[in-house]
Amino acid sequence: MAQYILGIDVGKSCLKAVLLEAGLRGGMRIAAWEKVEISAAGGLREALRRLQEIPILAVPSCHTSIAARAFSFRNVKLPFRDRKKICQTLPFELEGQIPHPAESVLIDFLILDQARGSDLFTAVIPRADVDERISLLSDYGFEAETIDVDTVAVAARLMTAVPAETLALLLDVGAAETTGVFFKGGKILQVRSFPFGGDSITHALSGALGISFSDAEARKKRGEAAVAEEEITEACWKFFATLKNTIRSLRMAGLVAGEPDAVWLTGGGALYRKLAEDLSRTFAVPVERVNVTQLAGIKPVGGSDAGWDSMIMNGALALALRPVSKGPGFDFLQGGGRKRREAFKLDLGINLKWAGAAAALIFMLAGADLTLSYYADRTRLDQLRAEATSLLQKNFPDVTRVVDPAQQFRTRIADARRLAAATRGVTSGDAVLVVMKDLSEQAPESAEVLLTALLLDGDRIDVRGEASSAEAAESIKKALEATGRYAGIALRFESAGQGSRVEFELKTTMAKKP
Repeated sequence: MAQYILGIDVGKSCLKAVLLEAGLRGGMRIAAWEKVEISAAGGLREALRRLQEIPILAVPSCHTSIAARAFSFRNVKLPFRDRKKICQTLPFELEGQIPHPAESVLIDFLILDQARGSDLFTAVIPRADVDERISLLSDYGFEAETIDVDTVAVAARLMTAVPAETLALLLDVGAAETTGVFFKGGKILQVRSFPFGGDSITHALSGALGISFSDAEARKKRGEAAVAEEEITEACWKFFATLKNTIRSLRMAGLVAGEPDAVWLTGGGALYRKLAEDLSRTFAVPVERVNVTQLAGIKPVGGSDAGWDSMIMNGALALALRPVSKGPGFDFLQGGGRKRREAFKLDLGINLKWAGAAAALIFMLAGADLTLSYYADRTRLDQLRAEATSLLQKNFPDVTRVVDPAQQFRTRIADARRLAAATRGVTSGDAVLVVMKDLSEQAPESAEVLLTALLLDGDRIDVRGEASSAEAAESIKKALEATGRYAGIALRFESAGQGSRVEFELKTTMAKKP
């Protein structure tokens, strides 16, 4: 049964999709393809809806990419070669080099060399950007199977036709930006994004002729841009200067050895006829256009007569070819820690005897692991309980019986909070000091007052103590009432058991200030 692979290339101005049919004997053909102008469709979501409505494109998964401008690219050297160690170390190594927190990004890498440790080319993207792309495609029935960096898939296919010793530069000229991929010997050395595209040429044409952007775009597509060739060339040369500065900085960093030996072009913005000529003069190297259909040896349905344009469709076709390509590439569904679970396969030719023995061994090991985990957890729980008991008795020495240390801690803390709240309510009006002052000044000396407790509860203050007699306790109550600072005072007293002295309790309520 043939396998169908869908590649979706999401550009700024155009959405491209290619459905590849891979036969059982290794043959491939382009079964269907579609390109949708995003602005004409009413936005990216409407463009995806149009793809969704094409029955032949209703396949369960797709391969796509995200624009290079969304990524941070870094070259990293690590002193070891183990892939697991690399994955564990990279987030810490890159943390100070990327503009996002390490925990909020996805990281994937390509290995350039492992002669001494590992030389890596890394790509980093905010996790939210990948989640957004996955969600967007999923809304229209397209489940992303791989997510690569834009243009990398085209570069991987181009590598099959470029000599290993050639330092090559692939420029994917889109509507608003250009992605440059430097590669040599089957290895991607660097990826950069430049703020130049087909719209830059259209703006130059629009400004030179004093016409609208849409009219200038139409003239450009008809090949009527010669009247503004000088203005267009000036816009292109600004891009060339930025490109030369980038190559110079890469050379100074030791990432490339010199100028590119060859330059290739792809993307709709590269259809402007003089761009290749001016690039060739600038870098004194041959500049060619990429044709992935020729590189892969396949033909599109209907060919160019049906509107197929390789410069525009290269990206989507290369993404569809990605599962059968051997070249390098990123995958932010797997490299970002989202590796999919492989589909379950049943082999009816298995040896049931050995399978049963293996299953029994697995269950036995699982049971042993569960038992060990239980005892480890129980030991840890007992240790924590002992530590909690010790901490409780250390902070609350009056606790002699510990049943549930955590609950007893919570009860003591709640009591402390209530007491603190009560204290704050009283002391805010200096009520405690007032009561103490009144007792010391108003109680007659003959009462021989001895205070034993002072209890606070909001605006209530209970005073407990001893006095020389019941009459002395009554005189204290009357003296406090005479101050006018108390809304109510209740007195209770009883014999202290020592001569004529009595124990008394005054329950007072502070009067609210007017």
